Amino acid sequence: MKVQTKTEDDWLAVLSVSGEMDAFTAPEFRNCLDETLEKGIAWILVDLGEVEYIDSVALGILIGSAKCVTERGGGLAVVCNRTNVLRVFDISGTRELLNVCQAESESRRLLEQQRTATVNSSAPEGGQ
Repeated sequence: MKVQTKTEDDWLAVLSVSGEMDAFTAPEFRNCLDETLEKGIAWILVDLGEVEYIDSVALGILIGSAKCVTERGGGLAVVCNRTNVLRVFDISGTRELLNVCQAESESRRLLEQQRTATVNSSAPEGGQ
């Protein structure tokens, strides 16, 4: 598994993952997510377009991360267009919880809408 992280517009982190996400590789993915959160970024887009396999450990990390960013006033969305990986989200009932979209543009739009709603409903100083 390989994870590339980039920050865009000082509010959105994009984690592009490739390979297999399983019990062996999931801790590396968790470390990347933790590093992103430590930087104060609470809006995360996880691109699984190049992921060939995902197991319950990696799914659990995604669920935990979604909860963590929500507690920090942010959000998480997953981009996935591989049928076998989408099936994992469907079977587990996490597709909606993790904001799984098949196109990156759709995920970005979803996070931007959530962020706008969060900023508009918060105190004058805004938020991330």
